[in-house]
Amino acid sequence: MPGAAAPARIAVLDVGKSNLKLLVASDDGWPIETLSVPNSATTSDRYLAYDLAALEGWFLDALAEVARRHAIAAVVATAHGCSAVLTDGQSAVLPMMDYEAVSPPEIDDAYERMAPPYGEVFCSNGAGAMRLAKQLLWQQTAFPAEFARATCYLTTAQYLAMRLGGRAASEISQLAAQGHIWDAIREQPSSIMRARGWDRLLPPREAAGTVLGSVSDTVSRRTGLPAATEILCGVHDSNANLFRYKAAGLRDVSVLSTGTWMICFNRGLDPAELDPDRAMVLNVDVDGEPVPSTLTMTGREYELIRRDHLADDAAVLAAMPRLCAQRTLALPSFVGDDGLFPGAGRRGRIVGPSPMAPAEWQALAALYAAFTASKCLDALASTGHVIIDGGFAANEPFARALATLRPDQRVSRSQSRDGTALGAALLWKRSSRTAPVPSVVLDEAVPLDDGADRTQVLEAYKTWLVQSELSA
Repeated sequence: MPGAAAPARIAVLDVGKSNLKLLVASDDGWPIETLSVPNSATTSDRYLAYDLAALEGWFLDALAEVARRHAIAAVVATAHGCSAVLTDGQSAVLPMMDYEAVSPPEIDDAYERMAPPYGEVFCSNGAGAMRLAKQLLWQQTAFPAEFARATCYLTTAQYLAMRLGGRAASEISQLAAQGHIWDAIREQPSSIMRARGWDRLLPPREAAGTVLGSVSDTVSRRTGLPAATEILCGVHDSNANLFRYKAAGLRDVSVLSTGTWMICFNRGLDPAELDPDRAMVLNVDVDGEPVPSTLTMTGREYELIRRDHLADDAAVLAAMPRLCAQRTLALPSFVGDDGLFPGAGRRGRIVGPSPMAPAEWQALAALYAAFTASKCLDALASTGHVIIDGGFAANEPFARALATLRPDQRVSRSQSRDGTALGAALLWKRSSRTAPVPSVVLDEAVPLDDGADRTQVLEAYKTWLVQSELSA
């Protein structure tokens, strides 16, 4: 066990689409230790869902492990935006649905008729169970008895806070994260939530980082955490990432928060300029400020294009101009979501001579991701400093290709691959912080060499833009 003089730490529970992570951090955002396991949904007898008991069990075991080495004084959760749990105030009354669950046709048809307009929720209806309001409609229609038992609807981070011992709460960055449950302009539950009476299920709002209580006796016994360990109100994952840069004094940068999804944040654009057909959405940050964004499933597409091919960065960088010169391009979209090009969903294809070596497949995927990122930045009228965070921050070919496409902008990569969890950690003690945190360290992304290599990438990007519009 840590001694009495051990520095106080915060533990972050990070619920990602593909992985569960527990990160221990200092109060100024330096990572100390990380544990992780894959996360995947399973087919329940109701719908594609997550095993909440297994998820909670892993986090409790992980907390017990790190509590033996660190003086954990607070715990906060962060999660993606398209999952939530109906509860009776203590536990789930229905499994937590996976947003890739395929909804019944009758639910699709009904939701099309009642979905809130784009100008209210600033995101399209999406496929399947992508929107929380559609999940609620499905659950209420198919499982009325269980639904009637629900007294509270909690987005994932706040559900974990309640299970650890905190009181039930809503939080703005999760409410407004493309779930169709929140009217971001009028700052109230969306029209479908009010019309269906679901707004009664939303508990009072609290700011991200607010102390909701301390660990329960059960959790304290299971983990060894002191009874005084604070439970903080959690946060939407990409908004945690965005907050990290605000805490470092970098409020006005364009942030590419990358993982399964790539969310591009750029403050300042008028919400009236957002295009519902171009993957443009409106997030709300932890302080309640609307932030124009794009939302594309680029991480998933990268893996689908790359397949199982692996090569070192030097080989991938060498392959890029060669692919561009022969106009071997991946055109959108390789997932059901249209992304930036209306009608592109599931129409992704490769044009030009097929890649042969592993480095060429990986280069094709990196170019596709960089082209998508650049198009997102253009859609948001980004002109300033661009920071790549998350999974793609470790991808040098992607970063150098993007820097090549944005010659008038500074492009940087975060040295940390845990920006989401570290941003959540920085919510702890934020009210007592008087200076920007020093824990955000950036590396400059260097464009490809002057000359033919750079020209080939720029010309291929122009071709990609034209062919992507024609193919959609």
